[in-house]
Amino acid sequence: MKIIISFLLYIIYTFSPSFAQSVIKGVVLDRETKQPIHGATVYINNSSSATSTSKDGSFQLHQKIIQNQELVISNIGYEAAFETITTTNYEKVKVYLTRKITTLEEVSVIPFEKDGWAKWGKYFTESFIGTSKFAQKTKILNPDILRFRYNKSSKILTVIANEPIQIDNKELGYMISYDLITFRSNFSENTIQFEGFSYFKDYKRITKSILKQRRVAYQLSMMRFIRSLYEHKWQEDGYVVRELTKKENLERKDAQEKLKTITSLVNTKYEGKWNSFYILQSEIIKDSVTKYQNIMRQPEFYDVLGKQLTESDLEKGSLGNQLKEIHHQNYIHILNRNQKIDLDYFNSNNAYDESSRLKIDDDSSIVINYQGNYTPAIQWSMEGFFAWYSKVGNMLPLDYTIQENNK
Repeated sequence: MKIIISFLLYIIYTFSPSFAQSVIKGVVLDRETKQPIHGATVYINNSSSATSTSKDGSFQLHQKIIQNQELVISNIGYEAAFETITTTNYEKVKVYLTRKITTLEEVSVIPFEKDGWAKWGKYFTESFIGTSKFAQKTKILNPDILRFRYNKSSKILTVIANEPIQIDNKELGYMISYDLITFRSNFSENTIQFEGFSYFKDYKRITKSILKQRRVAYQLSMMRFIRSLYEHKWQEDGYVVRELTKKENLERKDAQEKLKTITSLVNTKYEGKWNSFYILQSEIIKDSVTKYQNIMRQPEFYDVLGKQLTESDLEKGSLGNQLKEIHHQNYIHILNRNQKIDLDYFNSNNAYDESSRLKIDDDSSIVINYQGNYTPAIQWSMEGFFAWYSKVGNMLPLDYTIQENNK
């Protein structure tokens, strides 16, 4: 089964120490009453930089100002919000929080699952946290806040959380607070999408083993690939990137049409009784149907590799403020022979190789910067290794750099 995952995670990574430390200042207010909110958590998304609001709703956060950082504001009972921080607005941030609807059961025809965690907990954990060696040691500490709703007709699972998910990643030495905005799994399309904001807190004691594991996590990450793309270091970093096109499997398409016709005939003329169908007609034998069914197990599309690409083949141009715009009309195929892939990837996915395939939506583009940020992530689909690996259990905070391992 092919899984294409579109991640809506807003991720921004710090990579350069050249920016001066500044103070982000602002105030957090209730949208309806306009009263200050005390104790709200304020943090840079996917980082370990955080603070909280005082009694008058004000806050100050010491942080290097980097263009287009996302400042997240979270408080129990309110919808999480974010503001894009720039070099011009960081001293005058005003944020209004909206209270969450508490009667969610009343606004939906489909109720939440009564024993949602018991039924869906394992699937959610594997889809959200992951199944890598790091993810296997990562635990959701407050699963009781998660609520699950499954639509049988559309085969779509949605998950919500009324407060941040608290996550303990033992291998990478982080406590993570994750504000889940959306989790949606479409079983018909084999797609998973989740969106949210996160901040990280280091363990009090960081061992050499933890530092080593963080380096491994970074080497395999999408973060590293985007940084390498921005800096034009694919060759130096071991990436081989090629153009890829999807060629339709015509044999499978033909078998699908024939099976559809036969099944319709069986259901209408023979009341769904396959034995009667085989006995009362002689044109189509059981072996033929079995043959078509076996062909249907083949992939719908074949991957056809094309020319090797350079970073310039993806770049549409510079947008200023150290931002670049990228696009490619076809899939891109990514392989890095220098990386030692987690064996659990092959064991849990029946994967035949360690490549990744990325596709930017038609007529869309992705904006990246040297920190590893890529937005809007919803327009970028992943298959293969990156789709499997880009989960919360493998995430590093935005202030991670390789130099951290030299501590």
